[in-house]
Amino acid sequence: MTSPDDERVLTWIRDVLGRDVRIGETVPLTGGLSEAMFRLDLTGTDVAAAVVLRRWPNDGDWQRDSVRREATALTLLSGRRVGAPELIATDPAGEWTGRPANLMTHLPGAGQLRPADVERWTGEMAARLALIHDQPRDPHQPISKKWVDLDDQDRRAWLADLPHGDEALSLARAATVPVREVFGHGDYQHFNLLWNRGRLTGVVDWTMSGVADAGRDVGHCALNLAVLYGPDRAGRFVAHYEAITGTRVDPAWLMSELLDFSPAWPEFIPRQVGGRVPVDRAGMRGRVEELIVEVLRAAG
Repeated sequence: MTSPDDERVLTWIRDVLGRDVRIGETVPLTGGLSEAMFRLDLTGTDVAAAVVLRRWPNDGDWQRDSVRREATALTLLSGRRVGAPELIATDPAGEWTGRPANLMTHLPGAGQLRPADVERWTGEMAARLALIHDQPRDPHQPISKKWVDLDDQDRRAWLADLPHGDEALSLARAATVPVREVFGHGDYQHFNLLWNRGRLTGVVDWTMSGVADAGRDVGHCALNLAVLYGPDRAGRFVAHYEAITGTRVDPAWLMSELLDFSPAWPEFIPRQVGGRVPVDRAGMRGRVEELIVEVLRAAG
């Protein structure tokens, strides 16, 4: 059971925040694909007016690792003004709540998928990612794992039909050792950013975080932008990031993220969008292919 109404969860929250805490309204948060998230409005505490509970529906090594990664990142980023939530408590093995879970502060703001000023929007996204990448890393921080398995047979079948598929795969395979090692978010994209009055105010979902090449985050965000909007918007984001950091994103790491696209994306992206903007499912592959060709051309 993922619901915060589970008595074990309520007991855990009261143990952490105080026995006088009462949970008023419980609001499911949209966007999560692997876990359940809820905003819990609290009374009887000076800690916060609202908190966020992230709780996995199942227990396993991957789920526990995700909880630990997020807890580690939030601890390291506490007070650093990158817009991350503050960690309140963590239960990676589900000892208290029955499932791997994190409890954190609630951040104001909302997702922005229809910006009035696209140039400013992509520029702020790039600037915030540059700030995250500049954060000090901990020697014990884990590696941020790649999303893509280049040997997956379904993905290889898709690559076989891709223009310049062999070139793209060869370039992606060169992404082995980080060229520019940074504090990586691991799932940096518009669905995990909060905005308030036109300004980027929050960055959430740190479950894939860790040490990474800068191209991991830049490429993952560019892929998500291309899928929903097109290669032009993805290209603007990359250009902003390179201008802000004074670096060139490694094309191999960039490509390794772009090849994470698969036939599953048209199925789950509409769930994340939640009706906020139109979704052209049929055109996703073509938009990603355009971006892949552009990256190959730029790589020489």
